[in-house]
Amino acid sequence: MKNSSSTMLDQSSVADIVRTARTRRGVSQRDLAERSGIGLRTLREIEGGRVRHPRSGSLRRLASALQEPELLARVGEAQHGESAPSYEGEPLVLRILGRLSASRGEAELATGTPKQQCLLGLMALQPNEVVERDEIIDVLWGDQLPDSFGQLIHTYVSRIRRMLETHHLPGTARTTIVRCGGGYELRIDDESRLDTLEFDRLIRTAERARAHRDPVAEQGLLGDSLRLWRGRLLEGMPALQQHPVAVERSRRRVRTALRLSDLALSDGQYEEVLVRLGPIARHEPLHEGLHARWISALAGSGRRAEALEVFVSVDRRLREASGVGPGEELRSAQMAVLREDAAVSAPAVR
Repeated sequence: MKNSSSTMLDQSSVADIVRTARTRRGVSQRDLAERSGIGLRTLREIEGGRVRHPRSGSLRRLASALQEPELLARVGEAQHGESAPSYEGEPLVLRILGRLSASRGEAELATGTPKQQCLLGLMALQPNEVVERDEIIDVLWGDQLPDSFGQLIHTYVSRIRRMLETHHLPGTARTTIVRCGGGYELRIDDESRLDTLEFDRLIRTAERARAHRDPVAEQGLLGDSLRLWRGRLLEGMPALQQHPVAVERSRRRVRTALRLSDLALSDGQYEEVLVRLGPIARHEPLHEGLHARWISALAGSGRRAEALEVFVSVDRRLREASGVGPGEELRSAQMAVLREDAAVSAPAVR
């Protein structure tokens, strides 16, 4: 039974510190939900003071996503004396489809200093491939190369390797770092231990379903693959987000969303499209294909005014960015909404 000592956070305290920290950071509820991997509805319930005892794992993820000192301290205080989350029997899983994280069950593991995290993220971008030392140096330091860079790389690799070994479950597939020539390889024997490998596996399976003309199975697999994304790839690591592999992975996410949207729209599943496209469209404000499908889904769900507002917003952004207005795909989506409006408002023929 939970006690009521002053060190424990009641539901109103939780609501206040999360809401205050988020507002101070200028982060919307939707963005915080994506960054932390917590459902938007759950976050709204927490901020509204309607969750009596928020799960410790959820609070830790919120504190980590906001990186708010006061919130981190208060969460730590609230959990003082509580048993640590149990991860017995849970394998270590690395995630980069969003904020970098290493976890076992609900327990999130420490991943070290920012430079160490950057190195782990770089290797996780290219699992089971050798990352040469020159690339590591360029990503971690660029032109500001310290004299001790060689020793620093060795230290970061040793710490990451120790973390992986410490949390390895005997008798299970191994995740480790291997020295190969002048570089290092993050070797992962089980695809489920890294979200990008799991994403790739689901996409391959979806492609087989498409080849066998099974749109229901394909749509389900595509939806599962998109649910692995908790925000932008390697959130908060701009140097890695510009990496060619990261750019291509983000494009693959968009292609997956487009295919899923086409399948769902053809079956009249407009809400499914809105849920899947919302986060991605915000990250891709100039992508006409995404917004064309979003407009179609809004119109299909009866929100035609919102659909036209989306068109106006994208039109403005495109003209500001390049001086060129929307292309045929986006204009076709707009015209479909206008035609529907005209049909609805036309007087009945007697």
